[in-house]
Amino acid sequence: MTPPGEPALSPELALDYLAALSTDIRAGVLLDDTGSVVAYCGFGDDSAARLGELALELFSRAQEAAPPEMGAVAQVEVTSLDGGVFAVRRGSRVLAVVTGRFALASLMFYDLRSVLTDLEGVAA
Repeated sequence: MTPPGEPALSPELALDYLAALSTDIRAGVLLDDTGSVVAYCGFGDDSAARLGELALELFSRAQEAAPPEMGAVAQVEVTSLDGGVFAVRRGSRVLAVVTGRFALASLMFYDLRSVLTDLEGVAA
């Protein structure tokens, strides 16, 4: 059991745990409040940094398109015939994954939010 106030999951283990939850995940990246990559899986440093940049750009463009009364955009999804990108922003962190084409959006978002909750040490 995780002591109160301690994260239930480290950034280094978060993406491994997420990949274990879903076989559809091909790669992933975790960003901190500055937009820097703190953990990644499925590719090298340069590709991880690029996915992080693209995830932040997706949030920026989604926010521009959203009506002001909606507030902050908390999740984005982009899909194609080959696969998808799912990203969740919670607090100061962003978690984004690249998936195969059969990933279920509702499950991907649930898993992403669950991992971010575990990283924060907040009860779900």
